[in-house]
Amino acid sequence: MTAATTNGAAPLPGRVDTLTDKENEGLKKTWLRLIEVFQQKGVEWVPPVKVEEVKEVKKSRWGFGGKKESTENKDLFLGATANPEWLSLPLEKALPLIPGEALGITFWNMVAGDNPDAVVLRFLRARKWDLDAGFNMLMNCLRWRIVMRVDDITALGETGIRNELETLKPGMGESFIKNLHSNKSVLGGPDKEGRGISYINVRFHKKEDQDFEVIKLMTLYVMETSRMIVHQPVESSCIVFNLEGFTLANMDFEFVKFLLNCFEAYYPETLGSCLIHKAPWVFSTVWTMITPLLDPVVASKIHFTKNLDELAGFVDMNVLPPFLTGTEEIKVNNDKFPCPPAGTLDRKKTPEYQDYEDMIREYLHETHAWAKTDLPAKDTKRKQQALHYRHASIKAANYLRARTSYHDEGLADLENGRLLLKFCGRVPTIDITDCV
Repeated sequence: MTAATTNGAAPLPGRVDTLTDKENEGLKKTWLRLIEVFQQKGVEWVPPVKVEEVKEVKKSRWGFGGKKESTENKDLFLGATANPEWLSLPLEKALPLIPGEALGITFWNMVAGDNPDAVVLRFLRARKWDLDAGFNMLMNCLRWRIVMRVDDITALGETGIRNELETLKPGMGESFIKNLHSNKSVLGGPDKEGRGISYINVRFHKKEDQDFEVIKLMTLYVMETSRMIVHQPVESSCIVFNLEGFTLANMDFEFVKFLLNCFEAYYPETLGSCLIHKAPWVFSTVWTMITPLLDPVVASKIHFTKNLDELAGFVDMNVLPPFLTGTEEIKVNNDKFPCPPAGTLDRKKTPEYQDYEDMIREYLHETHAWAKTDLPAKDTKRKQQALHYRHASIKAANYLRARTSYHDEGLADLENGRLLLKFCGRVPTIDITDCV
C-alpha cells in the first residue's frame, strides 16, 4: 500500500515491491534462519549480586595511584541487565548463548509496526545482498539492542527513564530530562521526501555538562521515538545539524562516533539525508577529523547548506521551525518540563497485547510456509499479513511504548485505533495505519 507522504518518485530497488527473483529468494532464506534462531534455547544467565562499587583512588599528579579502576565513567543503566559476553564475544560464540525468545522480542520491538520484510531487507541491502553478512549484521544489531536495553528505553519512556536513573545516581535522571528538553534535539518534518526530521542545535551541547551515558540514552530514546512515524514507503529519516552559533566548545567526538556507529551498524538504511546548516569557518577543522570516520554510504548523504534558500531545497520553508527561519529565537529550555506518564517494564497480558503476540506467532507461521513457495514479498496475501501485524501493533502500542512528549506536541498520535501522522500541524494530518 502506498503512503500519502511519498513524493511520487519511482520505487527504489531492493524494496518489497521491487525485489528481483534472486533478492526474493535471499529474503526467504534469511527469514528461515531467523525463525530457527528465535527457537534456540540459549544459556541461562543470572545477574550477579550487586556490591558497592569501589570508589576511585586518588591518583598522583602524574596519573599513578591505586590499582582500582574508576567507576565514574561506567554505564549504570545501559548494559545492566544482560550478560556482557553477549556483546563482547565474537558473534559466532555469543549468539548461541542468547535465548532465542529474547532475540525474537527485541526483533519485533525493532520492527515497531513496520512491514517486517522491509526491516529485514535493510540489513541485506546494507551488506549488498551477501546473505551471511546481512544475517550477521542483523544478529549483531539484536544482541546490541538487548545489552543496550533499547526495548526498556522505549517501554519506560522519558519519565520512566528519569525515575530509573535517579535510583542509580541522584541527579542523573534530571540531567536526562533537562537534556531531552533542552532543544538540543527537536523532532519535526517532513522533508521533501516525506521523511521525519531531527534538528540538532549543536550550540546547546557541551560535553562536560552531563555524563556520556545520558547523551547515549537521549540519542537512543529520540531514535526509537522517531520510529513511531515510520510507514511504507518512507523508511528513512533526515537529520539537520544546525551549526549556527557553533564553537569548538560544542564539539563532542564521543557523541559523533556513537551516532555514526548507530547509523552504520544498528540502524542501517535509516539515514536518508544529513544536512549541515550554516557551518562556520572553524568547523572546517573539525570536519577534517570527522571525514575519515564516515562510511562512504553515509558520506554520500551529507549536504552542506549555507542559507535558508539552500536549506529550502531539501525542506519546504513552511515546514521549517521558526528558530531556523529567524522568526523566533531558540534558547535552552529552562521552563517546567513536560511529564508524560511513566511506562513500565511489566507488560500486562491485556487482550490487545495478547492479540499482538498471537499475530506475531501467526506471522512467523505464515512466513515459514511462504518461504518455501515461489511467491514474492509483494504478493497480496503476504502484504495482507504484514497489514494484520501492523494493525495489531498499533492497537497494542500503549503496552509496547510509553507515551512521550512528542505525542502531546502533535508529532503523531493514536486516535480511535488509527495512527495519525501530524507533524505538529505543519502539514495536513496523514493516516498511516495501513501503510505497509
